[in-house]
Amino acid sequence: MGASDSLSGSWTGRYDYDNPAFGLPVSFDAVLTETGGTLRGEIVEPNTFRQEATDTLMAVLNGTRSGSSVSFVKIYTDFEPSEHPHYDGQVNSTATRITGRWHFPTHPGVKGTFLFARTSQAAARRKATATAALELDVTR
Repeated sequence: MGASDSLSGSWTGRYDYDNPAFGLPVSFDAVLTETGGTLRGEIVEPNTFRQEATDTLMAVLNGTRSGSSVSFVKIYTDFEPSEHPHYDGQVNSTATRITGRWHFPTHPGVKGTFLFARTSQAAARRKATATAALELDVTR
């Protein structure tokens, strides 16, 4: 992966529970910013587990990226949870998908898988930029 394979941009995704009794898969939207190995972001998802909160939950993401590995903590901002979920994943070779696992450190039974995928608009912009760069190289 080159320097152009930044994770910055718009993403959509979902997380699943290993134990379906904890809940159905949850879809979310995210905006990520990668700066020199630091990964930050904002996530918006439907509220599926906090009765006292609003219909939509907001969270911030703080973590790191090293090569194809990412690690981050998701911190919900609408309420004060007793613990934050930890995510560990892998970025694919084109930096268009991030897949991995999440868990709560002190609640070993509450865990599952996750997927981030670049939104089609972001992917289209990225392809257009790569095509333009390729055309510039060809004309030299």
